[in-house]
Amino acid sequence: MSAYSKGANFERRVRKHLEQQGWVVFRSAGSHSPADLIALKSGEVLLVQCQLDSTFLKTKVETLRILGAELNVAVALAWRQDSKLVLKAL
Repeated sequence: MSAYSKGANFERRVRKHLEQQGWVVFRSAGSHSPADLIALKSGEVLLVQCQLDSTFLKTKVETLRILGAELNVAVALAWRQDSKLVLKAL
């Protein structure tokens, strides 16, 4: 399985997790945007950057943080740790 496929599968896993919590989730596949997922719930917006492990590029994290501040929305990072999903708000 290619790195792209592994990453896409993980994004789908995170999307499913958020949907089970009542979010409506859009995946921005291949967009190279700061957020891989955009989640909406009752007037709330959550931008999520997904990574297979916890080694996020500092520039990507900072870009996501700035975008969240400019839009006044929540942002989070999602990664896999010991095959478990970790979702951490910034």
